[in-house]
Amino acid sequence: MDPGLRRDDLNFKLNQGLVVNRTGKIIVVVALVLVAVSAYTSYRGTQGFNPAEIDDIKKKITDDFTARGMTVAEVSMLRRAPRELAGYVKFKTPGSDQVQQKNCTAAMTSDKATTWSCQ
Repeated sequence: MDPGLRRDDLNFKLNQGLVVNRTGKIIVVVALVLVAVSAYTSYRGTQGFNPAEIDDIKKKITDDFTARGMTVAEVSMLRRAPRELAGYVKFKTPGSDQVQQKNCTAAMTSDKATTWSCQ
């Protein structure tokens, strides 16, 4: 033991170190919790159209054009943003062999409801 240190001084320094360590651990745990919550919130915010939902939108577009008597040649929808799609539908009108194309968009609201349109 250092001749300038008394036993009480040494105990005080040891206990003070424990307090710092405990406080440091609490800060680290709180920081990790905040990072986890932030990552989860960020992940949920970026969720949008998954491949099955994109296929569903493409099927709805195909069904709509087919119901109006068109022959659908191709539907393409790509992600422009997590909750936004853009693409096109290629189709033939009855009695015509000429392929026409319309641009299409789809959007997803925060409650997962989807809308689409082709113009």
